[in-house]
Amino acid sequence: MHELQVHQLELEMQNDALRQAQDELEESRNRYVDLFESAPVAYAIVAPDGQLTQANQLASQLLGLSPEQLRDYSFDQFIAPCDRERWREQVSKVWTNRLGEPREHELLLQGAEGTQFPAQLQCVALESSHTGPTMRIAFFDITERAEAAAEIHRLAYFDALTGLPNRRLLLDRLAQTLAASERKGLYGAIVFLDLDDFKVLNDTRGHDAGDRLLAEAGRRLRAALREVDTVARMGGDEFVVLLDGLGPTQDSAALLAQSIGEKLRQSIAEPVDLGGFSFHCTTSIGVRLFGPGETEAELLQHADLALYKAKSAGRNRVIFFDPSMQAVLDARGRLEDALGNALRDGQMELHYQPRFNGEGRLVGAESLLRWRHPKHGLMAPRDFLGIAGQTGLILPIGRWVLDIACAQLAAWSQDPVTRNLTLAVNISALEFQQSDFVEHVRRALDSYHTKPEHLTLELTEGATLDCNEETLSRAQELQDLGVRLSVDDFGRGWSSLSRLTRLRLQEIKIDQSLVAKIGQPETDAILVSAIIALAGSLGLTIVAEGVETEAQRRFLASQNCDTFQGFLFGAPLSPADFQRFLRDARPCH
Repeated sequence: MHELQVHQLELEMQNDALRQAQDELEESRNRYVDLFESAPVAYAIVAPDGQLTQANQLASQLLGLSPEQLRDYSFDQFIAPCDRERWREQVSKVWTNRLGEPREHELLLQGAEGTQFPAQLQCVALESSHTGPTMRIAFFDITERAEAAAEIHRLAYFDALTGLPNRRLLLDRLAQTLAASERKGLYGAIVFLDLDDFKVLNDTRGHDAGDRLLAEAGRRLRAALREVDTVARMGGDEFVVLLDGLGPTQDSAALLAQSIGEKLRQSIAEPVDLGGFSFHCTTSIGVRLFGPGETEAELLQHADLALYKAKSAGRNRVIFFDPSMQAVLDARGRLEDALGNALRDGQMELHYQPRFNGEGRLVGAESLLRWRHPKHGLMAPRDFLGIAGQTGLILPIGRWVLDIACAQLAAWSQDPVTRNLTLAVNISALEFQQSDFVEHVRRALDSYHTKPEHLTLELTEGATLDCNEETLSRAQELQDLGVRLSVDDFGRGWSSLSRLTRLRLQEIKIDQSLVAKIGQPETDAILVSAIIALAGSLGLTIVAEGVETEAQRRFLASQNCDTFQGFLFGAPLSPADFQRFLRDARPCH
């Protein structure tokens, strides 16, 4: 009896231990289920045939179906079609390498509603005595990581403003294009484009207007090109186009490149709405054909040289590279270096072209810059001011011109014969936009004790393009000093009569291209008459430049033009020659 009681007690103890073990097992299973279901990682279990047998809550959310519904699908059905072949290759390796390390892949998954997202997958094959072989797939939505990587790539290889490839990506594609040219035996071309007068727009209308123009130019260039071509922004207002596969011969390739270049030029020439005003932009284009065996550095240099030739030839045109252009490039480099030392070495001079009134009396002169180059002799502004503007040397040169002009006026004021002469000085848009420009004018007037009413500042149309508050304020400050303001080359380009009243100018200077056509059939004589009449009604003084014939003078005089300047009256003269000229002239007293 005692032994039976002992055995019963042992059985009860074993039953308690078994119940405890079952409870612990159930608790462990519940913990596993909880961990599996609420894990921050999407988990799916699939059978060897790919059928989904189990999925947790996050997997259900990402794939767009409930865990129960997912059991009716194979995991392959949630792989984006573009990645299914690659997935099958990878999953085959996982089954082959059972009990091995998990394999990781990045694939595009597709939810039940068709929404795709990039995912990182970690797959491992498992062996179980109860369920047989299965594969556990852990996957993560890496959309944010992929977007960040794409943004890093975009910043590294694309221009932020226009969305076009940048210089880095362009050079990579150029290398590919040259390799393709070598392989296929076809000619291509590299095209450099530069927006004419972009700097003037940027300086006068501000960087926002400039940025809008660049973005629109990039859009138009993309739209005008073939699918196989590349357009990139190199920086500033310079764009580069790669034309691939133009043809098997140089002649056929050149014809197609010329046609595409003209199409690009015309596309840019269409008016651009820059928010409140319409801007007409032109572009200069340099083209360099290339065939098998060309080098990248040589192509870029030659295309840039062709672009420079297009700009120096008058802009708004397409020009192909010619080997003789290399000599021009070398000469320009030497000229740029020499210009940097010209002021220091005393090579700059001011010459004076006389101005006469309707009665034939000398009333003043225009100061005209000359560079006495030690090798090339006396050079006119058209030969070096473009370089000065591009390098920023126009600012110190402009300050020097203003100082010399004020000194000359002060010297004339000491002689009763010349004390009433006026002197005009040309001011570039870049000079006028400097914050200390008015202060420099004030210092120059004070330093030389110059009468401000005898000094006329001739502003280019670029300087007056934007009549914003800053421009109006600067013009008013100059007039408060007592100097006269004039608009140079009126009647060409962006002439706007409204600016004459808003800026309260005292003078306009009719562009010599209009004066030159007076007396010829179908000329601009009517326009000249209208300009003089309107200026007269506004109380403005009218200066006609480029008067070379008596017929031009008579016509201008008949229209009540105030002041005449040109070779009919006198060429630009050195200071010494101008003093001798004064002996025969009749200055107004």
